[in-house]
Amino acid sequence: MTLITTIFGIVAGISLYVGLLHLLIACGRLKPLLHFFFGLSSLIVFGYVLALIAQYQAINIDDYINAKKLVTSVGYIFGITTVWFMSLYTNIKPIRLILGLNSLYIISLLINQISPTGILYSHISSLSSVSLPWGESIYQPEATLNPLFRFQLLALTSNTIYCFSACYLQYRRGEKQAALTLGLSLAILIAAVQHDRLVDLGKIQFVYLVEFGFLSFIVIMSLSLSKDLIQAVKLREQLLESERLRKIAVELERNCLARDLHDSLSQTLFTVATTAEAMPRVWQRNPEIAQQGLEELAQLTQGALAEMRNLLIELRPSGLAEKPLGELLQQLTKAISGRANLHITTIVEGDRPLTNEVKLVFYRVTQEALNNIVKYAQATQVSVSLYGNSQKIVLRISDNGCGFDPNNIPSGHLGMTIMKERADSIGATFHLESSLGQGTEIVLSCNDSQVTN
Repeated sequence: MTLITTIFGIVAGISLYVGLLHLLIACGRLKPLLHFFFGLSSLIVFGYVLALIAQYQAINIDDYINAKKLVTSVGYIFGITTVWFMSLYTNIKPIRLILGLNSLYIISLLINQISPTGILYSHISSLSSVSLPWGESIYQPEATLNPLFRFQLLALTSNTIYCFSACYLQYRRGEKQAALTLGLSLAILIAAVQHDRLVDLGKIQFVYLVEFGFLSFIVIMSLSLSKDLIQAVKLREQLLESERLRKIAVELERNCLARDLHDSLSQTLFTVATTAEAMPRVWQRNPEIAQQGLEELAQLTQGALAEMRNLLIELRPSGLAEKPLGELLQQLTKAISGRANLHITTIVEGDRPLTNEVKLVFYRVTQEALNNIVKYAQATQVSVSLYGNSQKIVLRISDNGCGFDPNNIPSGHLGMTIMKERADSIGATFHLESSLGQGTEIVLSCNDSQVTN
C-alpha cells in the first residue's frame, strides 16, 4: 500500500499546513471566527486522513472496526465544523437550523461509538482482499448494513441541502464569485462523499475518494479566503492612510485657523481693547480727538464682527453655498478694511445665481488678492466690483499701491499662480496687469455656460 499511503500522506500534510495557517490568521482581527472554523476543519481533515490510512493498514476485524469507527467519528466532527464555517462564509446564520444539523451529527457520533461495529455495520463476518487497478490490495468487510445508518444519511442530506441553499442565497445577494467558488468546492466534496457511500454499501469495490474531495475543498476555499484577506488588508491600509491624511488635513486647517485668528481678529481686538482703555483719558483732555477715536473704534468692532463671520464661513463651507456671491464679497471686504484700516469700495451689480464651484473660485480669488494687497501693495484705496448679466460675470479688483513686475515675482510668492489655477479649474479667464508705482488690477470673468446654477 505504498502508493495509497504516499498520496494520503501528501493530503494530510497539505491539510495540516492549511489548518495551522488559518488558525494563525484567526489570531488577527480580520474575520477571526471564519478563519478559525476553516482552520479547525482543515485540521480535522488531517486527522481523518490519518485514521483512513490506519483503516487501510488493518489486517484483522478488530483493528478494522476501531479504525473505521474513528474515520466515521472524525467525519461527523468535520460536518459540525463545516456547518459553522458555511454560516460565517455565506452570512446565512439560522441558528436553530444549524443546531439541528449539529444534533443529527452528534446523534450519529454517539451511535457510532456505542455500537460494537460502528454505525455503518451491524455485523462484520470477515475481511476480503480487493485488488486495485495499479496492483495494490486493500481489505473491505463482508458485513451486514446497520439500519441506524439512516441517521448518517439524514445528517448528510440535511447538511447538503443547507449548504447549497446558503450558496444560492449568497449568490442572490450579489456575492456571485464567492458563492460560485464555494458551490464548486462543495460539489466536488459531495460527489466524493456519495462515491464513498456506494463503497460502504458494497456497490463499488475501490478506495475512498472523500480525502480528495476534502483536499479540493481545502485548497479552493483557502485560496479564496487568502484572496479576500489580502484585499481586506489592502482596504484596511487604505483606510488607515486616509485617516492619517484626514488628521493631517485637520491639523493644517487648525493651524491655518489659528494663524488667521492671530493675523486678523486677535490683532483687531487688541487694538480695540487698547483704544477703549485710552478713550476716557483722551475724552477728558480733547473731546474732538476722542470723538474721532470712537468712530475708529466702531469701525474696528464692525471689522472684527465681519472677520468673525468670515471665519465661521471658513469653518462651515455650506455657508458659501447659502449666500449670494455679492453678499460674501461685501462681508469679506468689510472684514479686511476693518482689520487693515484700508478704504475698500465694493460695487455689486447683477448678483446672479452661480454654481457652488464658480462661487467658491470667485470668493477665494478675491480673498487671495485682498490679502496680497494688505501684505505687499502699500495701497490706500482698493476697488472691488462684481458685474453680472445673462451672458457672463466679471470680477475686477484694483488698488493704488506700489505695483510690481509680473515677470519678476520672487520665489515663494505663489498667490498669482494659485489664483490662475483656480480660474483654470472652472474655465474662467484670469488677467493681471501691474507695473511698478502704478498699482495692480485683476480681472476674473466667466461665460454664461460656466456659471449658471
